[in-house]
Amino acid sequence: MRSILLNIICLLGLLQFGCTEYLDEKPDQSLAIPRYIRDLQALMDYEDRMLMHYPAAGDVAADYYYLTEADWEARNVDVRNTYIWDENAQNRQDWTYGYYRIFYSNVVLDHIDKVDLGGQSETNRDNVKGQAYFFRGMALFQLAELYCPYYSIGMEDSEYGLPLQLESDINELVNRSSVKETYKQIIEDLTLAHQYLPEKSHTAVRPSKEAAYALLARINLVIGDYEKGLKYADLALNVDNELIDYGELDANLPFPFTLLNKEVIFYGVSLGTASVHNQTRAKVDTLLFEKFKEIDLRKSLFFVKEGDKTIKYKGDYNATGTSIFGGLARDEVFLIKAECEVRLDKDSDARHTLNHLLKNRYVAGSYGVPDDLKSESLLSYVLEEREKQLLFRGGIRWSDLRRLNQDKRFEKTLQRKLGKELYELPPNDLRYTFLLPFDVVEISSLKQNPR
Repeated sequence: MRSILLNIICLLGLLQFGCTEYLDEKPDQSLAIPRYIRDLQALMDYEDRMLMHYPAAGDVAADYYYLTEADWEARNVDVRNTYIWDENAQNRQDWTYGYYRIFYSNVVLDHIDKVDLGGQSETNRDNVKGQAYFFRGMALFQLAELYCPYYSIGMEDSEYGLPLQLESDINELVNRSSVKETYKQIIEDLTLAHQYLPEKSHTAVRPSKEAAYALLARINLVIGDYEKGLKYADLALNVDNELIDYGELDANLPFPFTLLNKEVIFYGVSLGTASVHNQTRAKVDTLLFEKFKEIDLRKSLFFVKEGDKTIKYKGDYNATGTSIFGGLARDEVFLIKAECEVRLDKDSDARHTLNHLLKNRYVAGSYGVPDDLKSESLLSYVLEEREKQLLFRGGIRWSDLRRLNQDKRFEKTLQRKLGKELYELPPNDLRYTFLLPFDVVEISSLKQNPR
């Protein structure tokens, strides 16, 4: 098992220390040869690898916040470059931890059918297998949204997909797949996941059918398969459609939302590189803040105005102020359902879906989706609600920018100002696809993304 780890480290460049240094490290006892189902469950429960350190680069580069020049200068060079969309920006941490999750999932899948039950049942075996497919599919999707060009159904395929390492023994390097093959694998993994997982997990730190459905809904929305996006959103909401009534929350609390609240389907954390999204640094975009009406409960639950008139965000479902929620939550599923319904010309259904969500976000009795909103105007309304509800959610805004830039109606040029310098990211720029870590390309035969 240790030789497998060493192959990953040396050949794919997954860790931040060199191979010689790794040889001096004591082997991780959790990676001993597994004998029982509980050994493999322990891998899936390894919090630091499987639930933390979810990708941050897209959120560092996203448009819902800004940094002061002083805070930007105090960050490391990788964060500074990512923030201003430098063409050579490196995001090694996201690559590293993504492939950690893939490796741990592969270990489980390679052994799950061989290990002893150890007093547990075949249902436990299926559950662990489903978790491994879920984590691998999720990790591949997160990596694809950063390191692969945007892809949607019907688009011309690209050679710049991910290396699809699907076994834990990697004596030979795996070359990049096509982008279409990458998304095919992602969907296959998550389809298998929901076949093995229980409908709901006893804790949101473990995947479930509901989580797999929610993630498949997100993925199909991103790639423009609205029929399947709606199908999986409905399947997720059929498991549970309970929402938080924001009118019952206390806006005076420093963090109004509790950890693992009832909207959380699956818990994950994007720690962010160099704590960029710490609420003491990340300032909310003023134009975004102004989109919230006074009768919108989110205005006081999500935001606090500081003495210097800047705005900080306190509405994160991670409830810490130091990192951002990177998992899956039910509010997003409602918004996926509404958008898919509009795009499938089901305007009445979309208004009903949106009303069900937003009546729990506004002062009681004060909200209703305007009846005169139809087709394009209703779509714009839904997209604005996505932007307002899902800010500071790991990975979502970056995916939205990438996909919406494909439509002239919704494309956006991003801007940052630092001192006298103005930086821009035009729609569909090559910089929407991050470079693979330089050392990974140098050590391997992987082809670098174009610039």
